[in-house]
Amino acid sequence: MKRTVLLCAGLLFGLCGCRSSAAHGIQPTEPAKQLDLSNLETAYVQECIEAFLFDGDALPSETPMGTSLEWSVEQGHAALEQNVLHKTEGALEYEPLVLSVAYGENQLTFDSLQLLDEPVAYVISYFTSEGTDNEQLKLAYTFNGEYWFKVHEDKGILKPSIGTKRLRDPALVRKENGTFSLLATQGYDTDSIYVYDSDDLATYKNERMILLNVSSKELPMSGKQAWAPEAFYDPYLKTYVIFWSSPEDGGIFYSTSDDLITASYPRKLNDPGYPVIDITMVHSTHGWTAILKDEREPMEDYSQVIRGNGLTWASIDSFSEPIYQRHQVEGPMILKSMESEAWYVVVDDYTRSAYKMLKTADIESGAFQELEDTDLMIPLEQPSHANAIRVTWKELERLNQAFGQ
Repeated sequence: MKRTVLLCAGLLFGLCGCRSSAAHGIQPTEPAKQLDLSNLETAYVQECIEAFLFDGDALPSETPMGTSLEWSVEQGHAALEQNVLHKTEGALEYEPLVLSVAYGENQLTFDSLQLLDEPVAYVISYFTSEGTDNEQLKLAYTFNGEYWFKVHEDKGILKPSIGTKRLRDPALVRKENGTFSLLATQGYDTDSIYVYDSDDLATYKNERMILLNVSSKELPMSGKQAWAPEAFYDPYLKTYVIFWSSPEDGGIFYSTSDDLITASYPRKLNDPGYPVIDITMVHSTHGWTAILKDEREPMEDYSQVIRGNGLTWASIDSFSEPIYQRHQVEGPMILKSMESEAWYVVVDDYTRSAYKMLKTADIESGAFQELEDTDLMIPLEQPSHANAIRVTWKELERLNQAFGQ
């Protein structure tokens, strides 16, 4: 979430009374669902795969503790070959899938999965802070991470009609049925986020708010900020996990939602011992890896991104020193290469209105190399705070056809 807004803009926003009742979601009634972390190996297994798997995905073969994982397909047109998942004849584009895994004397069944076609690209959501179509949803896509292509000629494709009407930090998430929702920050000082639904990534409907920054008996909150939301569907907990930032409240929080219409009361997600915001997380070799922004002051010294590791998304507790220190950056995005074992981290170099790209062979512990701007093709005008989601060829075709590309 960009912190370099002009003071006058912030004052105008506060004076204009934009935090009307229309800018709020529905009051939570339930606590957030949470993982039982008393047995970390079991928690790892519960969180070791995504709800949406792709043809060619490799399933983990053992836990970080060395226990073998034996997978089997219980339902669905799919087969496993040396732990690699493939569609079989008769599979649907979104094939319902049930997997079971045995580890030691234990067995766990995942019955809320879908198997998709092979992934071919990432669709990237972003926005711009300035210009005629500022604070609107924009999209791009990339096949290899380093060369990007514009969607709709880098023009805005979605502008809010409710709330503050300021769409920032857009992030796409797959819904339980395989379609998509878009989450976005609603300005700077708001307790709710925007949410939209989409069948094709090109058109968005069901505009609404979800209230996130709200106090419970267990956790007092400011009610002022819900920044940089991202989400995923958890196949074990059978709920969406929404993680978001509030500098006013000292860090990163998460809420759970069964329908992306209402959300739970928030819980603190992790704490490296100083303020952090803008977290993004992925499955990695030994659990989960996060990239997040150091929010300490002065920003000139601390606006860097760090890496965190954990066995689950709820137990990221090992944090690094800054992985990049040339410029002030925020809004990280992680891409796993579809052509090699490389990983990319894209950061928003917000003082220069451009992206910087870092590359590593090991997202969990490897060193990062900054790629030169001349080695990249990112033909976007002053982009801010990106997020990426894997898509299939059919999904990418539908998106491009919608804009005549």
